Amino acid sequence: MTKVIQTIKVLLEENADPEQKLWRAVLVQAFQDAFGPDRYEKTKTIKEEAQTFLTSYSDDNFIDVCENAGFDPSFVKRKVRKKFANNFVNSINKLSVRV
Repeated sequence: MTKVIQTIKVLLEENADPEQKLWRAVLVQAFQDAFGPDRYEKTKTIKEEAQTFLTSYSDDNFIDVCENAGFDPSFVKRKVRKKFANNFVNSINKLSVRV
């Protein structure tokens, strides 16, 4: 499991009201769909939709989910960008190993 997903899961365990926990679970699912390992029930479309949602930083839905989860949208944005950057570096490293 990635560090980003672990961070979000830890935040799920904080003292939060039930509604915040629900919205935090929505974010965790989005991260798992976007960055988690491929599973038989997760299609390419689900992965792409989750990545689109997580990168729609100025979209009202993204902002609402973050705020309802008790997070500053810019915090989530930083986590998403960091995860994409790490994935990019890992992909480059895999390519250089193959060559």
